[in-house]
Amino acid sequence: MRRAQWLVLILLPVLLHAQAPQHPNYEDDVKPIFARRCFACHNAAEMRSGLNLESFVGVLKGGSSGDVVIPGRASSSVLYRAVMHEDGAPQMPYGQAKLPDPEIAVIRDWIQQGLLETATSQPRGPVAPSLEFTPSARNRPAGEPAMPLSLAAVTLPAPAHAHPVTALAASPWAPLLAVAGHERIYLYDLAKNAPAGELAFPEGVPYVLRFSRDGSVLLAGGGRGASSGKVVLFDVRSGNRVAVLGDELDVVLAADVSADGKLVYQLTRHTDWITAIEFSPDGSRLATADRAGGIFLWESASGGSVGNLEEHKDSVTSLSWRSDGLLLASGSEDGSIVIWNVADGFPLASIAKAHTPKPAPGGVLSVAFTYDGRLVSVGRDSTIRIWGVDGKPKGASSAYNSLLTKVAASSDGKLVFVGDALGRVYVWDGKASRTLGVSAGSK
Repeated sequence: MRRAQWLVLILLPVLLHAQAPQHPNYEDDVKPIFARRCFACHNAAEMRSGLNLESFVGVLKGGSSGDVVIPGRASSSVLYRAVMHEDGAPQMPYGQAKLPDPEIAVIRDWIQQGLLETATSQPRGPVAPSLEFTPSARNRPAGEPAMPLSLAAVTLPAPAHAHPVTALAASPWAPLLAVAGHERIYLYDLAKNAPAGELAFPEGVPYVLRFSRDGSVLLAGGGRGASSGKVVLFDVRSGNRVAVLGDELDVVLAADVSADGKLVYQLTRHTDWITAIEFSPDGSRLATADRAGGIFLWESASGGSVGNLEEHKDSVTSLSWRSDGLLLASGSEDGSIVIWNVADGFPLASIAKAHTPKPAPGGVLSVAFTYDGRLVSVGRDSTIRIWGVDGKPKGASSAYNSLLTKVAASSDGKLVFVGDALGRVYVWDGKASRTLGVSAGSK
């Protein structure tokens, strides 16, 4: 059974925020921590496990089992995993409590920024993106962000029962939420806390909703299982159909859109269903993922392959770019979330058990970067979780009484929107949640 994946490509201008942070170095920042915590066991005279942390050369030499630090890759470095007390890694300091978070952060940032020996040293190997983040104004519309004005009434028969939320999208600039229902899309005005109308989707069930980067166009892709698939582009203000793409034999599971829609092509390298697609914010790269756990990066203009990202062991359910285009997050049915440094193709952080209910195996169902650079996710443990780009948890909801299927974040980064398997949509502010007046077909 073939699943269709149509790509609507748009190239967007680049706007990056320049920063010049002071990065930690071994002599001034890291060695004092090692002196307090590690020299008793890892010095030139003793070198337990063959590791000497008393000198910069000793750190680079590693221990009896090999390298302990990898420039730009803290999450893959044995030393960092050891001080984090991660499962499967030796624990340092041995037999003692984990180091204080500020000290761990110094070690992490030192590795991420290329293992500087002194303040004037040059980085060794790739340098990971700074964990500091400034929200980007890239793609912000010149005028008022698009909101529905006066949408035509949907004349399709109303669904008799609630439909699971199979797709969910928040406008990047306006207080507007789009929710997938059966043969329709529900729009909700978040500023007025009221429905903003509906869009007819007689093609079937939308499995993907995506606003264009300026928020003026809404893409809906879906169809009817083992029968047909379409992608429809809607003008947000009028609700009119801008374009209808595809004539597939099965539902469209993944698609993305940008501003001009002039370039369309189909990729064939994947050998399994494509489950997620997203363009980088500047439009130069495209990330695609599949049911086998594969993730590929492409040049948007040509469709040429840039490389693949290998970490997940099961279906990749969701992709999300941070707004500066430096990081890409992926969630998988294997229960993990990976935050990728796109520059070198290696994980910046890997969260092995992001959503893992007990005793059943877990799975991550949806991830999304917020406007302020955090990552939000939902999974099979029926919780909402917030993460920093270092992979550390920043907050979590209590468990809901149904499976949470999709997540999105408000344009200001303050609210999280979640759809569930019973057709309900929740708003979570990090402390409490409420149910929106719109639900995907429930009565």
